[in-house]
Amino acid sequence: MRLLFAAALLICLPATAFAQDKPAFAGPYAGPEAGVLIHGFRLGDDVNSRKYVGAGLAGGGFAGIMLPVSDRLRLGGEVAVQAGGGTVRSQEIFAFYEQKARWGYSVTARAGYVLGERTMVFAEAGYGGYRYDVRLSRNVIDDDGNGPSGLVGGIGIERQIGRNVGVRLRAQGGSKHGRILIGLPIRF
Repeated sequence: MRLLFAAALLICLPATAFAQDKPAFAGPYAGPEAGVLIHGFRLGDDVNSRKYVGAGLAGGGFAGIMLPVSDRLRLGGEVAVQAGGGTVRSQEIFAFYEQKARWGYSVTARAGYVLGERTMVFAEAGYGGYRYDVRLSRNVIDDDGNGPSGLVGGIGIERQIGRNVGVRLRAQGGSKHGRILIGLPIRF
């Protein structure tokens, strides 16, 4: 029994030592995020169009991986989804047009730079979009979730608050929407 315990201890020690030497902000991670979605639309022809913009609360989650390229540089990717985001509405005398945010997504490549031991700044670029319910007066004219998709980009900062837990603030924008989100990345 002592021999078996000694063998198990010898097997676990290198793995424990490796886990302690893992670079900051490296490896797979996932977590929740919440914040504000900003979106809008234009009504009218190009000359006399009017822009309607609104903001609403949104929440979701993300998962990704960051790999150490050097002592300070991290490269990786992330997938994120959000739901919610509020309704933007134009009010006319007898009718209205509105766009209700339903859910959004993004798939991005990320590059991060570690400042000190507990802070990382990052930039991201990729593909994403948001889906909406569109209504004209009381009639739903598009409820299958069509919305603008395309290139998205963002910047952010992350701070470790525990051994495997951090808090981050990121801003991401696309052609027709923007998001400002606070997240809680948990590293594995």
